[in-house]
Amino acid sequence: MTEYDDRLREVERYKAKFNENKQLVNDTRKMSKALADAIRLKDENFESLKRQNGENVRLKKQLEATMEQLETTILEVSKVKRELDSALVEVSRLKISIPTERDAAVQEFLVDPNCDDDSDNKASISEQSQESEDGPGDAEECGDDNGVETQSDIVRGSASDEDDS
Repeated sequence: MTEYDDRLREVERYKAKFNENKQLVNDTRKMSKALADAIRLKDENFESLKRQNGENVRLKKQLEATMEQLETTILEVSKVKRELDSALVEVSRLKISIPTERDAAVQEFLVDPNCDDDSDNKASISEQSQESEDGPGDAEECGDDNGVETQSDIVRGSASDEDDS
């Protein structure tokens, strides 16, 4: 019986070894599956990173093009601003010269050659000049039709001339 017992122990050892090997195979299969999943995830992440990198490269090129357009636009805006500043300076100069030209025209037309008395005309011219400096408005008529035209008369006369056209 000793031989039978020895054989039985040997079978038990083989059985234990078999179960141990079976467990190792199962663990190896699980490990292999986990490694395959990890490799698949790594590949997916790598592909995702490649797509993101491609998108980043595209966005970088787009950003560079936009920056170039922005620089060009800034230069154009600066040029237009300088032109606008020049135009504003010219307009300011013209605004300053308009009252001077208007006053000269008013002075020229203030004296009506139909008035006989030059001293009255000179006094009326002084009054008219004073009123045009004070602001717009009708100057006092020179008696009963003394021949002095006011700024308002001149403006009304110009307006009626335009209406006749």
